[in-house]
Amino acid sequence: MARIEIAPTKRNLKRIKEELSFAYEGFELLNQKRELLVLEIVRRTVELRKREKILQDSLGRLYGNYRNAAAGMGAEAVAFKSLSERRSYFLSAAGIRFLGLRFPLLSMKMKKLKILSSLWGTTAHYDEAKEAARDALPSLVEYAAAVKTVVLLARELKKIQRRVNALEKIFIPQHEETVRYIDSHLEEGDREELFIKKIIREGLS
Repeated sequence: MARIEIAPTKRNLKRIKEELSFAYEGFELLNQKRELLVLEIVRRTVELRKREKILQDSLGRLYGNYRNAAAGMGAEAVAFKSLSERRSYFLSAAGIRFLGLRFPLLSMKMKKLKILSSLWGTTAHYDEAKEAARDALPSLVEYAAAVKTVVLLARELKKIQRRVNALEKIFIPQHEETVRYIDSHLEEGDREELFIKKIIREGLS
């Protein structure tokens, strides 16, 4: 590893050693954070898979009811009718913090469902599809929040890994090489100084 091009003085040696000590501490802290991120990603990924399974089951029921409704009313009629539906939920968003990151925390409150199929010319299958859609919404929100959380963790881990690599493969080796160079140069200067003093003493004696 190439050293830093600076004058081999005691002042520079002190500064480089201080920077190197700070780099060692930073490297250790980043390694600890990286380990925590990996553990959290594993935990959140397990949670994500569970939420994905719940969402798939909910969507499976929804699609089944939709097919039944479309068979009885026609796909266009179902689509047209769904456009007139009012929003039946309240969605609120907050956040939780972990290692400097802010994760989405979503909550959904459902309104009371009104069944009006007999008044609007729809079928029971349409009402079942409507209810299945309501049931799928919370699962969809939870899944979306879980995906976003894993993405944020993965991005942070990638960023931390780049910093760790920069310290481990560039900054620290470069500074260590510079310390060795300055130490060697100063030691050589001390030996030369002692040699010159010895010669002077011998010449005066």
